[in-house]
Amino acid sequence: MKRYIILIILCILLILSLLAFKKAFSSTGNTSMKEIFKVDKYKEYHSGDIVSFNKEEWYVLHNSSDKDNYVTLIYKGIMFLEDEELSTADYDVYESSLINKYLKTEYVKKLGDNKLREVHGYKARLFNEDDLKLLKLNRNKEDDSYTINDCPDYICLTNSVYATMVPTEKGYEGLDEAVHLHYYNISATYDTFRLESIVEDNTLFVRPVINVYKESLDE
Repeated sequence: MKRYIILIILCILLILSLLAFKKAFSSTGNTSMKEIFKVDKYKEYHSGDIVSFNKEEWYVLHNSSDKDNYVTLIYKGIMFLEDEELSTADYDVYESSLINKYLKTEYVKKLGDNKLREVHGYKARLFNEDDLKLLKLNRNKEDDSYTINDCPDYICLTNSVYATMVPTEKGYEGLDEAVHLHYYNISATYDTFRLESIVEDNTLFVRPVINVYKESLDE
């Protein structure tokens, strides 16, 4: 019996505390109870949506729900890296490459480090294997390439090519090892979309992929 009396007293004290708390924070100029306990909701975005960031247009690469405070974007156009050290496809290991160093340092600084969120070690990167899951592929073993079936417009820009960080098949010996690098380009004509092995003398065109806090998108 004594246990139930103590439980009732505790419940009464809890109710009184909540009422006092509500009264203290609901007056003009103070945070309300509703605001304190609200769950933040953000704007939803879907793959292929066009948004503006840093006064440039970007495509949403992956769906982003109202629970996510950031969205992953891919640059709408094609960037040519004019710096002589970066202008050709000279990377053999992406992590130690000049392009990775540039994106993680100078490029992130240019866009605004505090506007970007790090996801799996990257704030800015190239198209990767996780992004590749958006596509349906058919492998051609003879030339180490893939045909992309029904490629979305926001990934396969018409009559274009750009570098990815998607690794080629390990141990592939169908190309000259002196020129064959370990990553693919995405290439597109008006009717054919492919993943093709990058070679050393390829001019390096890229489409940066970034993770942007939604509050940092342009109005």
